[in-house]
Amino acid sequence: MTVQAPRVPTEDHGHDGAPAGRPSRVGRLLVIVVVCALVSMWGYVLYLAFGPGRQPPIDRLDDPAFAAAAEERCASALEDVDRLPVASASHTAAERADVLARANGAYAAMLDDLDDLAALAPAGDQRRRATEWLADWRTYLGDREKYADALRTDPDARLLVSAKPGQGQQITGWIDEFANANRMPSCVSPTDA
Repeated sequence: MTVQAPRVPTEDHGHDGAPAGRPSRVGRLLVIVVVCALVSMWGYVLYLAFGPGRQPPIDRLDDPAFAAAAEERCASALEDVDRLPVASASHTAAERADVLARANGAYAAMLDDLDDLAALAPAGDQRRRATEWLADWRTYLGDREKYADALRTDPDARLLVSAKPGQGQQITGWIDEFANANRMPSCVSPTDA
């Protein structure tokens, strides 16, 4: 009877001399390079989005005087509207129309005051953008008034928001973009309808 010595496992080697089944140094180096490149790319993206590389919004006014005055006036109008009953909680369409008409009156007075404040916006293109924003707001107010009138005869009436001329998007998006760019959160399009 012959006794065989225990068999010692041997390692198979790949083409590059590394043991088979284990990643090669070249593969590990490639993974490290790819990970570093991805981390660097995202660091640059975040730098552009939040850091000093960030560009101000195109609608931001150079002088914040109009924006500050407008925010104060819009906040006052919102306080007036907040004192009204919640339109969507009205029992009838006619009651909802009445609440909306009162809210629309508060917004109309706000816009009249904002027209007077438009002179605070920087002259030239920036003042044109501010007055265009006010015109967009008036268009939206007209949509709200039509909705309130429609509710008096049709309880299933819907608020139809105008599109921005030449843009194909609802005008409220443009109203909100200008208001947000100038830090006027009270001046975004209201959602009380």
